[in-house]
Amino acid sequence: MKIVTKKLKAGLVVVVPEDMDDLWHLYNVILPGDQVAARTVRRVRRDLGDTARPDKGERRRMFIRLTVEEVALHKYSNRLRVKGQILEGPQDFVSLGTYHTINIEPGLKVEIVKESWPRPLLRRLQDAVSRKGQRLIIIAVEEDQASIGIIDDSGIDVRVEVHGTARGKYGKYVQSGDTITQMFAGIATQLHELLDRLPDVTRVVIVGPGSTKEKLAAYLKNKVPNSKDRILLEHVSTGTIGGIYEALNRGVIERIASEIRLNQEVHLMDEVMRHLGQGTGKTTYGWDEIKRAVQFGAVETLLILDKTFREVPPEQRRKMEIMMRQVEEQAGSIEIFSAEHQAGKQLEGLGGIVALLRFSLPEN
Repeated sequence: MKIVTKKLKAGLVVVVPEDMDDLWHLYNVILPGDQVAARTVRRVRRDLGDTARPDKGERRRMFIRLTVEEVALHKYSNRLRVKGQILEGPQDFVSLGTYHTINIEPGLKVEIVKESWPRPLLRRLQDAVSRKGQRLIIIAVEEDQASIGIIDDSGIDVRVEVHGTARGKYGKYVQSGDTITQMFAGIATQLHELLDRLPDVTRVVIVGPGSTKEKLAAYLKNKVPNSKDRILLEHVSTGTIGGIYEALNRGVIERIASEIRLNQEVHLMDEVMRHLGQGTGKTTYGWDEIKRAVQFGAVETLLILDKTFREVPPEQRRKMEIMMRQVEEQAGSIEIFSAEHQAGKQLEGLGGIVALLRFSLPEN
């Protein structure tokens, strides 16, 4: 995601989504009642006079601003559809108050105007920007060779290629224990140096066919301890440099960002369920109880389901935004959960909003 303009006093943020994950973030940021503007295509009918031939019209590109009524994410067509009444457009071709649907696709500059921007929604946009700044180490490996690369915003930098040397009859590779251990040791040396030099690496992704990647992962967790909690495995068809590009084409960076977020959601829901199960009094849910907790300044973390925030009536959403601001003013944090994952489904079962508390509340 690119944030082009941010004028919060005017309620304006201009963004350019870059991929499907960015469209998912915008799906949870653009809400009914907002204004959205972008260049779009609209079919314009021509006046053919008395002719009996029906006019199918022609498609024209134009800039349209509308008041949002419906937002729908179409994952398989890679677009976000925003429908509403037209507020602004070329007078020759549109009538104000009529309906139009803007199809938001990667690369389209989009203006979003809100009465006010809740901090969690701004943070969601910023997260979409910063995840592009992740630096990863990716290792493609198979029986007799490996490639090590660094991935960041500037692209892929393949630093090292490691090859096995044992060969049998007719040039066929023979995977001896000594040979593969030597190859793994070379990879471990390179990885250790890279992690020391690049402390901002978030993940070490090992890709390849077969079981060699699992063996390498086990070896590295033992020999390079600071890689242990960063290693992820992905299956690709080759352990060559081509395997690195194959993993990228399959969206490995976006998936890793999602997994990091999902792990955080799972951890928070585990905390909620532990407090509920043990009856500690440090978790509460339901609007009235959470409002009471906010009044006491007791909310440490407020968990809200994205679907709940998106689908409540505008008046109820404004009350939620006030509550969220109060929590942040009390040095609490807000976490918005995805309804698509298991942790989000658990949160939905508790009404879509839960608070983790600093201390248990006194009885009424």
